[in-house]
Amino acid sequence: MPDTGTATIVYDDPDGEVIEREVENDDIVYFDDHWLLKVGENDEGDDLVRRVPRERVHYVERSIDELEKKVESAVEKAKEQFGWSV
Repeated sequence: MPDTGTATIVYDDPDGEVIEREVENDDIVYFDDHWLLKVGENDEGDDLVRRVPRERVHYVERSIDELEKKVESAVEKAKEQFGWSV
């Protein structure tokens, strides 16, 4: 699997402490006014995900070179599969 880069998220925890966490780009997503980030796995191997409301997030920085290449590749494959020409 290609390296998709990393992301750093800085947010306030419930006690008001500022948390800075670095994760793989594949392990963070923005959905439904929350940042969701993988913070580990449970004993069964299932992902543990933390939901951070957007109003608690100071910023998210991403290294996107590899992610950008991955997205471009997926778009090209979709174009070929569906016969799209844009």
